[in-house]
Order: sequence, then structure tokens, then C-alpha cells
Amino acid sequence: MTNSLVFLAILLQIIGCSDSDTTTSPEYISEIEHWQQLRVDSLKGQTGFLNLAGLFWINNEVSSIGADSTNSFVFPAKTAKILGQIILKNDSVWFVQHEPGLVKVEGNANTDTTLIFLEGSVSLSMSSEDLHWFIIKRGTEYGVRLKDYDHPLLATFNHIDTYPIDAKWRVEATWEDYTDPKTVTVHNQVGMEIEQQVLGALNFKLEGESYKLEPLGEVYAGEHFVLIYDKTSGHETYGSGRYIYVPAVNEEGITFIDFNKAYNPPCVYTEYATCLFPHEANRLPISIEAGEKYSGTH
Repeated sequence: MTNSLVFLAILLQIIGCSDSDTTTSPEYISEIEHWQQLRVDSLKGQTGFLNLAGLFWINNEVSSIGADSTNSFVFPAKTAKILGQIILKNDSVWFVQHEPGLVKVEGNANTDTTLIFLEGSVSLSMSSEDLHWFIIKRGTEYGVRLKDYDHPLLATFNHIDTYPIDAKWRVEATWEDYTDPKTVTVHNQVGMEIEQQVLGALNFKLEGESYKLEPLGEVYAGEHFVLIYDKTSGHETYGSGRYIYVPAVNEEGITFIDFNKAYNPPCVYTEYATCLFPHEANRLPISIEAGEKYSGTH
């Protein structure tokens, strides 16, 4: 979710929540097309997923990094043979540079042992030429996420296959507050089980039938984050489901779910993502023929 925040912030600035209208007007088509282009731009941006070049899980207290095959984590050949060491100690992660000036921390040369990650307070990025890396935490596991800002995929990626834009897939929804919030176990791409809080549900109708979706966690930046799975999943859309952001309800308790903005998780585009899969409550018994599709290739 963290890498999607820049994309989300841009969308919040340009897309409002207007009244429902099943007529697919030129203005609505233009709005969704603009959103679709933002999706492409976001994936190709520095905070996107197309530049991912590695994901290394920290299993030892000390792990060496660099291009040489003897390192714990082997980086692309275009970098130095030895860059330094990643040290995991209790709940903190440190970086020890191999040579002064070889690696920058937050863009600055640093010769000292540096605290690079402490959940909730410190999260620093490191770089050497086009390669950038930082620490991620999934559940109780720590990993090194590597990005290559000169990744070959950045030069060739320019389109995401989608269903035709149709305003009938923009539906009114109301919020159902759970008196007793629940915790669900959500699986991810790398086999972890992660506990997520569910505070309520979004209730809506399609073709006269009632359905609901449960967002994960609290509202962030004015929107709910929702994982969805439907009858197109594994056929015309990605087999593990899709994601969608839904604006928080207004003063009348109403919002709109726009399935034209249902989008592929980053695992569609890279093997180095840790995508969450929808939990059972969000497995819809219908086909949502809207939003992004998946052909089995990038």
C-alpha cells in the first residue's frame, strides 16, 4: 500500500465524488481515461512497481549486499561487488558501508554505521548509481526491496488492458459500521498470513441484488482500501483479485464504488511485490466486467 500513496494523492486532487449517473457521458469517459493514464504513469514513476529489481528477505543477523555471487543478497552486475552489510538487531535494521562514499543514504554520502529502519520512526533509502533500496516489513519479516531506475521495462510499458468504460459500474454504497470490529487473516503473494482490521462494510446493489465489501483498516487520505475477487478473477482479470479505492461516505452516509477504477495488484507487473489477496467476505458471486483486465503478460 505504501507505494500506492503518491498515485492516490494525485487522484484525490482531480477526481471528486459526484452524483450517480448510469449514462456514460463523454465527460465521464474522459475522467476515467485520465485516471487510466495516471495508473500507467504511477507504475512507471520512482514510487511505482515497474522498476523493482529484487526482494531479499533478511534471515540472518548480518547480510552482505553487492554484485559478487558470494554476497548474501546478490545485486545486478552493474553495481560494485561489495556495497556493505545489512544488520538486523532486534527490531532495528542498520547499514554498514564497505567503502566511504560508495553508497548514499537518503542521497547523502555517509561513512558511519547508520540506522536505516525502525518501525514507526525511521525508514531510510540507500542508493548506488541507478540502484535504490530500502527496508520493508511484512508481518514479522524484514526484507530489502531493490529498485532499478533504469529498468528495461520502463521503456516499453505504456498500456494496461481494460474493459470498456461504462458508468453502470459506478454504484451508490452506504457504510455499515461494525459495533465490534473484527480481525481477518489476509494471505499475500509470498505465503505470509497477515492480520488486518475490518471496521465495517460498504453495502451496494448491482442489477437489483445486494452485496457488500469490507475495506481493510481505517480510512486513509479520505478513502477506503478494498480488495475484491469476482467471477472474472482468473479468467479475464488477475487470478488473485484486484484492488480499488472508495471515497469515505459523505455527511448523508453515502459514497460511490466505481468499478471502472478496479486495478491490478502490483504482482501482475513484477515478481518482487508482496500483494495481499482478498479475504472470503470480499469474494463476490458475480462478474465485475469493469476496470483493469489481465492477459497473463505484462
